Amino acid sequence: MKPGIETIPCGNGTFLPLAQHNAPAVPCAGCSPDTIVRVSDLQNFPAYPAPTGMEPNGWAIVGLAANFWAGASAQIGEGLLLGEPAQVMFTPIGYRWDYGDGTTAVSADGGASWADLGLTEFSSTPTSHKYAARGSYSVTLTVDYRADYSFGDQGWRPVDGIFTVPSATESTVLVAEDCNANPRGPGC
Repeated sequence: MKPGIETIPCGNGTFLPLAQHNAPAVPCAGCSPDTIVRVSDLQNFPAYPAPTGMEPNGWAIVGLAANFWAGASAQIGEGLLLGEPAQVMFTPIGYRWDYGDGTTAVSADGGASWADLGLTEFSSTPTSHKYAARGSYSVTLTVDYRADYSFGDQGWRPVDGIFTVPSATESTVLVAEDCNANPRGPGC
């Protein structure tokens, strides 16, 4: 935070600068508090995919937890909304993981690395997964965002609907044996 710059707090402890717009010279038809903005109106405002992480570094051991997380945070974009200059803020509200083996999970936050959580390697986390069979799996994440918009300095208003953004795919290659079969394998 800097003196003289208005900011918006984000869920991850950082602050985004709030851009200042001059008040419109003519009345703005879309600026009415009664205006309903829907997710389909946000075509000029992309939300960007969240960076993802996986440990241990792209591989896993059958029967032990592989940990996944996403670094999604609030995003603000400027552009035209309903023909008027506006800002749109996307805030992550949900994460849907597809672990590639027919198993899925939903979490309220994007998870974190074992180190950030203060856990040892292969510990279970809300976003980790234990694979039952060896093989190669593609893990995908979809992040749901709540959107809010602002015309000029009129304050933030909610957008009707949820904005869904698929993120990058993490590939996981499982080793051929678990620690019982090969006690000297990685992570055993």
